[in-house]
Amino acid sequence: MMLSFQWFRLVLVFYPMSLRGVEAQFPRSCTTPEALQTRECCPPWNGSPCGFSSGRGVCAPHPARDLPKPVDYRVNWPRAFYDSVCTCWGNYDGSDCGQCLPGWRGPQCQQRHHVERKEITDLTDSERETFLSSLHQAKQSLSSRYNILTSNDTTVDGNYAFQNTSVYNLYVWMHYYSAKSYAGSENNAAHRGPAFLFWHRVFLLFIEREIRELTGNQDFYIPYWDWTRTNHCNICTNKYFGGVREDGRIDSASLFSKWKTICPFQESLGIICIHSDASDPAHLIRNPGKDPIYKTLPTAADVEDTMATPLFDTPPFDITSKNSFRSKLEGFQIPSDSRHLNASMHNLVHRYFNGTMSLVPTAANDPIFMLHHSFIDKLLERWLQDHSEATYPESDQVHPAQRAQAYMAPFFPLRTNNYYLGRDTKSLGYSYKEHSLSRSAAGHITATQAEGREFLEESSASGVQWQWPVLGVFSIVLLCVSVGAAITCKDKRQQTQNAQTEERQSEFDCRSNSLYAVWVKERNESTDKSSCSVDAAFCGEGVESAVNVGMDLWSQRDGE
Repeated sequence: MMLSFQWFRLVLVFYPMSLRGVEAQFPRSCTTPEALQTRECCPPWNGSPCGFSSGRGVCAPHPARDLPKPVDYRVNWPRAFYDSVCTCWGNYDGSDCGQCLPGWRGPQCQQRHHVERKEITDLTDSERETFLSSLHQAKQSLSSRYNILTSNDTTVDGNYAFQNTSVYNLYVWMHYYSAKSYAGSENNAAHRGPAFLFWHRVFLLFIEREIRELTGNQDFYIPYWDWTRTNHCNICTNKYFGGVREDGRIDSASLFSKWKTICPFQESLGIICIHSDASDPAHLIRNPGKDPIYKTLPTAADVEDTMATPLFDTPPFDITSKNSFRSKLEGFQIPSDSRHLNASMHNLVHRYFNGTMSLVPTAANDPIFMLHHSFIDKLLERWLQDHSEATYPESDQVHPAQRAQAYMAPFFPLRTNNYYLGRDTKSLGYSYKEHSLSRSAAGHITATQAEGREFLEESSASGVQWQWPVLGVFSIVLLCVSVGAAITCKDKRQQTQNAQTEERQSEFDCRSNSLYAVWVKERNESTDKSSCSVDAAFCGEGVESAVNVGMDLWSQRDGE
């Protein structure tokens, strides 16, 4: 008993918030009266809170519990609900540390996992049908792990209730909870500030993993929609997400016509997911291009202008920021041209649909939302690859919910807003495949073919022998193929080096956790200096040894 108390005191002193992986709130076991009364969200895994006896994580207090009470209890996540939550070690993840970090899989989360997100129109028929059917399954299947919160006043502590929901509707609710402005403010946790891009990256990773676990398809991924390749909604057809009727409803031949929205938009800032009347939930509505103010989609030129912005974000880190990549990509810095736009980039696409997608809190009800944000994430990754020196703003001008060390709401385990800056998509288990019809390449080939035809015609007319030009062209093509092979080989070597770097980074993150160091110190003091150190066992390949170490330590505490 004394050792348990000492361990708790050490947790208070050394808790460093090793914030890896992410899951979403609210785990069912954390919505019981007992959990809410004790203010503890540390679900058991394999017989111990947070899988501690298996060396997966620890139940520990978080610093946000000591922050001052905000006007809206959604600020300073998860202060209003819990004082202690799970912190996962190594490659473990989830609200109970029972899952693997994005990019890892296997019983001990030691196997790398990678998917390649394609452009939606590049999917094969089979891939498209699998993706769409998975969305429908998620819409209809009850979430076995999570509940959602409803409230009619988020300025009153304890004014909330929990209810069941489907896997897809949980995802919709998470966006609503974080996107709706805080009471007395125009700000929220996921938009209009520097957290915007990384919050949505976490969000997509969350729903990907939930659908993988639901369907058993570990290679499920969210494709992206490149809206610069079309001047209309080319996926608003029954082949994809449903054709659109004159009244804005989805064509009855599409399964999406049966989808109902949750969390209706309420002007009252304090209301979260409560219907104001007894009417049935609304259907999905789309009127793409029919709003005279937002009748166009962003162009490739708009994208290139955004990509050329050198700074990630600029003061005052909100919708008025200028020369800010985040603000441009989000769509608040509008280009001055003949289109006379009132929104750009991300925001313009939302407005273009003139329906469910156009109100940010409710937008995730429309499945096109996830493809839109997958493309936004692709653009973010492209920019980050060219700006490795970028940093997350460390400023009091940033809204408290989006500051670097604030926790993303409403995710478990806790994750700071600045966590993802410096971690590329490959380390998170995914990458983006370019569209099969490369815009620049297609143009180049067309021009070359035209020039070649003109050259041959001129040569024939003048009696010039054609063999030599053809031989020259063949030589050039052969040279290009050789250079391409060399580049591919170089890329593969670089990927191998990147994988090794990711392994070392994972090991470093594990060993730099002060809580873990305390755990190792206690264990090593209780052993006779065995030949295999705890540090090597836990962070390296000896996962079974680490599990045994954790179980021994747990049993020792219980015994004393």
